[in-house]
Amino acid sequence: MYEQRPAEPPFAVLMAGYVVDFHHRNACSRCQPDGSCARLVDAGETLRVWRERRVQRELRARRDRKGR
Repeated sequence: MYEQRPAEPPFAVLMAGYVVDFHHRNACSRCQPDGSCARLVDAGETLRVWRERRVQRELRARRDRKGR
């Protein structure tokens, strides 16, 4: 039996990570004076959904392995 490698994150997830990294260092053209930014919020939501789906896939895979 072989160990399955984790899937490469989709392009949108990779880009969301770059957006978050960028905003930790700089402000973009859409950043508000108070530090809020719609781009940062969108990127955070993309990452949250991706992580949630990844956890659910891992739990399903673990459950399936135990069921066999």
